[in-house]
Amino acid sequence: MTIARYKGLIAIAAVTVITGSVSAYAVAQQPAGAVPALKAANTTQGEAAFHAWCGSCHDNGGVQGAPATESLRGLSKANIRYTLELGYMKQQARLVPPADLQAIIDWLPNDPQSVNGWVDKAMCTTAKRRVDLSPRATRSSISFGITPNNNRSLTTAQSGLTKADMANLEPSWVIAFPQTVNMRSQPIVVGTTVFIAATDPGYLYALDTRTGCVKWSYGSEMTLRSSLTFAEAAKGKPAMILMGDAGGFIHAVNATNGQRVWRTDVKLTDLNRITGAPMVAEGKVIAPLSAIEVNYASPDFYECCRGQGAVVALDLATGRKLWTGRTMPDATKQQLSRTGTQQWGPSGAIIWSSPVIDLKRHLIYVGTGENTSWPPTDTSDSIIAYDLNTGERKWVFQATKSDIWNYACGGRAANCDFPGEYQSPDFDFGATSMLVKTPDGRELVIGPQKSGALWALNPDTGALVWSNKIGRGSAGGGIRWGIAYDGTRIFAPLNDGQGTGGSPNWGPGMHAVNANTGEIEWSYKPNARDCGADLPVAAATRPTPENRMLHIDAPMMPPPRAPAAAAGAGRGGAAGAAGRGGAAPARGGAAAPAAAVGEGAAPAAGRGGAGRGGGTPCRVGMSPAPLLIDNAVVTGTNGGMLRIFDNVTGAVLFEYQTNKAWPNTVNGVVGKGGALDSAPYAAGDGALFVESGYARFGEPPGNVLIAFRPKRR
Repeated sequence: MTIARYKGLIAIAAVTVITGSVSAYAVAQQPAGAVPALKAANTTQGEAAFHAWCGSCHDNGGVQGAPATESLRGLSKANIRYTLELGYMKQQARLVPPADLQAIIDWLPNDPQSVNGWVDKAMCTTAKRRVDLSPRATRSSISFGITPNNNRSLTTAQSGLTKADMANLEPSWVIAFPQTVNMRSQPIVVGTTVFIAATDPGYLYALDTRTGCVKWSYGSEMTLRSSLTFAEAAKGKPAMILMGDAGGFIHAVNATNGQRVWRTDVKLTDLNRITGAPMVAEGKVIAPLSAIEVNYASPDFYECCRGQGAVVALDLATGRKLWTGRTMPDATKQQLSRTGTQQWGPSGAIIWSSPVIDLKRHLIYVGTGENTSWPPTDTSDSIIAYDLNTGERKWVFQATKSDIWNYACGGRAANCDFPGEYQSPDFDFGATSMLVKTPDGRELVIGPQKSGALWALNPDTGALVWSNKIGRGSAGGGIRWGIAYDGTRIFAPLNDGQGTGGSPNWGPGMHAVNANTGEIEWSYKPNARDCGADLPVAAATRPTPENRMLHIDAPMMPPPRAPAAAAGAGRGGAAGAAGRGGAAPARGGAAAPAAAVGEGAAPAAGRGGAGRGGGTPCRVGMSPAPLLIDNAVVTGTNGGMLRIFDNVTGAVLFEYQTNKAWPNTVNGVVGKGGALDSAPYAAGDGALFVESGYARFGEPPGNVLIAFRPKRR
């Protein structure tokens, strides 16, 4: 079964179709060839097979951390087939009998609508179809970070909106995308065109900012994955939209007409993919490499692990590779696992986020993930500076040492057996860093981590200037996607779970942090009003002096190893004590993605608590990367609540629940809002554009782009 066979249909599941740590582990434990008990005879073979092989994780509303069944059923057959045969669940699905596997693929999709069949009816009139890229067309949201330093801040001139406008918004139009449950790619706006990727089905669209009509569309052989970047015309080449896909390719598309200019394979091995947005600087495209292998490691037969991270530089005009900056050397054979399987290493330190470009120093700053196998490296859970011209590594700041984690760690399987001292909190730098200039004139690299820590570094040397552990942190909590900066304050959202102990700052919410000192100026914690409870809007608070700063040292060290029985971790499990450098507890051993379902959750109004059998969690975690518009802070929650703050006081200027049905879409496709996650905001031409829907961690799926404009007076 080749990828080419699916061209025009394929939409590799950017959502983790049939995934989640518990799902992977549960299927892996089935003996080869074993067939679980099926449901009643009056169900179809596909339905019965799905519930038998996959239902323990997906049928319970996604509360196990895997996407809910209803989310999976919104995807296309080609999307699901790819995931089971080549993608996330390749290792687990190989144990499902072929007849059951085909039956699942046939039964699961329930959306008969063509992925792109709606486009002809939604095309703009000839007069509106032109994409204006002339100098008079305002360049507003043109990359993930807005500017090369990733400050994620738009002025009124760029956005066409003022802070006063942000308190007076209403939906102007809504467009929906079929066979889509994840809106994961940040749009970009140039003039009167908003460019947006429907990543699940693998299409890029140019839409009119005023009406949502379609100017052009581009179809990929592979599902699209990253946020978008706009590149100006240069060297005889047109202006282009750049993006990465799940197969490790960078696409360059003519921004005027949607025709492909070039497409380059940048991966080191077949394990790599693109998650962070490619960035443009000095005629180069800088592409970050992540990897899928962490998902493969659950079965004991898998030879874990060889996937690694890197940054790759391409020539903007041609797509030709210029250099590759690796995070570690090639993996070699290490020890055998307890089941006799060969293990490999080093691996991991992949790059989930978008690079930061420092044009003054000609440096690139990237954050890395954990190691995925033994031995640990000094580049995992780190900020790394690379030379923009050569890819040479200039400095490394490691925040957490010996963090080794893969999906086997959730079930204490053999691929989580490592010798020596290690920990498994999974404290990636998954969120994009920033280069900021502080009010006192210094420049700092700000690294946001899933540990809940903010790290401020000297950009010349990587030396630590200040740190503040503002959140509890966990595998799925802490700071997940990004931060923003208004010239004085850093705005850091937290996807922490509810809990007691530790700092009163910890838990889901938003913190405004002084860039000079690292101290918290104000904090906001959402409440169950987001989920329908009859409560007033929560108010921002100012921490007491003793709670404004919790300094921690780097690298945070692993805790002393405890006997397996005492730790309750099984063979190879990490101890659960708090790290010596101020790390949050590892929660009984290796942190598994299944635990992430509790991140950002509060008890549902009138229905009990998350994860306690009391119904669907009330999701109030603030996971997506915020965006500043005239210094108003645009944020949102995993439950779909859009919320906008005053940057100085933290006062709530505006809120709107996007997690609802949207029946009157401009293209006639059935619309449903869901979670706000990843990077769902862009602005330009007087509108705020918000993507709603993200099913990756059992959050509410959705498929809409909503254009908000100020109410007419």
